[in-house]
Amino acid sequence: MAEAAEAVRPRPRPRSGLLVALLGLAGLAPSAAAADDLNTERGRVLTLVGPVKDLTSQKIVLQPLESDVGLVFVRDHREPGARSLRLHFTVENDTAPPSWALKVKDSGGKEVWSAAPSDGVGTAFWSDEIPGDRAKVEVYSTTRSNPVQISIDRVAIRNDKVDPLSITGKRNDLKSIRGQDAWIVEDGRAVARLRFVADSGGLFSCTAFLVTRDLLLTNQHCIATDSERDSALVDFDYDTDRLAHKPARLKELAHTSFALDYALVRMQKPADRDALKLDTSPAPDGEHLLVIQHPAGEPKQVSLRDCVVDGPSVKGREHPDTDFGHQCDTMTGSSGSPVFRLETRTVVGLHHLAYDQGALFNRAVHIQRVLCDLPSALRTEIEAGPPVPCPSP
Repeated sequence: MAEAAEAVRPRPRPRSGLLVALLGLAGLAPSAAAADDLNTERGRVLTLVGPVKDLTSQKIVLQPLESDVGLVFVRDHREPGARSLRLHFTVENDTAPPSWALKVKDSGGKEVWSAAPSDGVGTAFWSDEIPGDRAKVEVYSTTRSNPVQISIDRVAIRNDKVDPLSITGKRNDLKSIRGQDAWIVEDGRAVARLRFVADSGGLFSCTAFLVTRDLLLTNQHCIATDSERDSALVDFDYDTDRLAHKPARLKELAHTSFALDYALVRMQKPADRDALKLDTSPAPDGEHLLVIQHPAGEPKQVSLRDCVVDGPSVKGREHPDTDFGHQCDTMTGSSGSPVFRLETRTVVGLHHLAYDQGALFNRAVHIQRVLCDLPSALRTEIEAGPPVPCPSP
């Protein structure tokens, strides 16, 4: 393997007993996932890549429409200094059948996104990401004297000010997935960057991975509500600084758990690639691992050197043994990454972070715990082999 020889030299590790003593991710005692708790947690363990400007009280109304068919309104919107923009639209006074369409172009005049009622966007929706600090919005109509009113009520502004977190040891050993062993590159195709707008405001980035062709697994502290699901962009094959595909979208928050910090989300269309193989057997202390991730929302990277289990059974958010600790390098944005058992090349954990008085610890939820928490129909949909043995409640 490209770096497997280096992976067998673990660094000095914190005592697992300290991990066991922690209260769990975000230091939360057993409780419901209150919005304040979630917002606090996100602020400490997620990548905030930019703010969201609320224009509700001064929304940008795309009016007056010309009494014509075709292009009936044009509006330029600029946010100086932004690396990219996302616009949130609301539609009122729509007709039956609907009679409008939107196109958004970048500063160079290239069309980068479009929407129409036939796309199933509803009456409140986010655009894809528009590169640069300027967006040209065009409104089209299929009927004269159109009564529809379309407005922009929020703007998400990407500026990518990111601070690294949870790099173990004295150096960052994260490596690009490019040039890794063939199986790592192939399995990495099932790992995606997840960009979303939080209900409380702010653009965030996480990681997610396929457990079926159309079901993605990530953390609950990444996608917690239907509106956040609707805002999400799923980027497969983001292995270099250029996106290889148009972002995918989500259609359903299939199941979520605060206690186990997972969200199972269904995509609008199945992916053109296989899901990862899940492993429900326990990972012993010191076992060698691999994490494929999008740290800080960056192109796909791997943690392999000194990436080992550090405490095979530690406290999660609410329960004493739902997680295992690990020493793999991660950053904000790595939340929701698959943790592989290196020897079997199977996913044994769902990565998330824990901290206590500012000290960060890497840990992952046991995949067995996630599968056993799912409703039987979803568990059956995911399981390709014999049913997973589940511990007694």
